[in-house]
Amino acid sequence: MGSERWWDGSGWASYTRRATAGDDARRIPLRALWWALLGIAVGEIAGSVLALGVGSATGTPVTAAAPELAGELGLWAGMIGAVLVVSRNYGSRSLREDFGLALRPVDLAVGLGVAVIGLVVVQVVGAVFAGTRFAGSNTQILSGERGHPAGVVVVTLIVAVGAPVFEELFFRGLIRTALASKLGGQGAVWGQALLFGLAHLGEAHGLGNVSVVLSLVLLGAVLGYTAMLTRRLGGGMVAHGLFNLTAALVVFAVH
Repeated sequence: MGSERWWDGSGWASYTRRATAGDDARRIPLRALWWALLGIAVGEIAGSVLALGVGSATGTPVTAAAPELAGELGLWAGMIGAVLVVSRNYGSRSLREDFGLALRPVDLAVGLGVAVIGLVVVQVVGAVFAGTRFAGSNTQILSGERGHPAGVVVVTLIVAVGAPVFEELFFRGLIRTALASKLGGQGAVWGQALLFGLAHLGEAHGLGNVSVVLSLVLLGAVLGYTAMLTRRLGGGMVAHGLFNLTAALVVFAVH
């Protein structure tokens, strides 16, 4: 079956795919993905209800900062709920052991490097599609808050703090680990990356989704390999946060 190599914080080591079901000796089964699907569905519904409720109560559109935050909280609740249920029913009940939820000092440097790689990848995709009908953007949540200091703070916290934590735990943790039980490490990285990209479908207008989804599939792959090689989510969370923070700063700097 062969072996793969990972970084354990002190040096390179190897593990056998046959002995580890393809991923870090974690054995979350593929059927756990049903809980992931349920979690994302419940989260989407709860997020929509909360966003509409807050928007109605405050007299603001659902795309405003307060309803957007409420919507994200509902979505994240569904995600973390799925993660906790899977860990309890199929794993060790430890998010560290089951999904690699850990952060070490070295992950700060790893995250910075991975964020740069991710930014380069996304810029390349943007350049390829620039000027075509397939070019799009999913930064509307940011640009809509220009000129509103409170809104800027809220959406920046959403994209640079909340999203990296919950999305890394859900996609690079639960989904990647479950897929690895059948697809092995490499297949799981690309499988979760595809799902990560498709999860953002509709955030751009029309055919502009092509470049957005492709960019996020590739970014998801970069983050997936980071999780697989380090056997932790810390580096990916840092990278994801820095990537989104950079996007926010760029958007808010444009007048």
